[in-house]
Amino acid sequence: MLSTGETIQKVKSRISQHKSTIKLGNIALPLSRHFKEKGHTMDQLRFMVLEHVPPLVRGGDRELRLKQREVWWIKRLNSLHPAGLNRDYNLYLFL
Repeated sequence: MLSTGETIQKVKSRISQHKSTIKLGNIALPLSRHFKEKGHTMDQLRFMVLEHVPPLVRGGDRELRLKQREVWWIKRLNSLHPAGLNRDYNLYLFL
């Protein structure tokens, strides 16, 4: 099952956070809730960097661009619930 997310953190730090919430059994977050409900361990977590969004050359809102790309990947990979772990996304990011 897929979950798509964006971050401005280093990938290693973000994955460590995911592993920590899984280990603690934090059911407030979709990823760790899924792992707890299905009996998975944090060792079963797999991840892949899909895209790097560099700082925008002419300025602009990089975080907005990251969120737009996250929505694009959620649609592309069909990771929206119930097919995946993403609960929703905001199309207003494109207006």
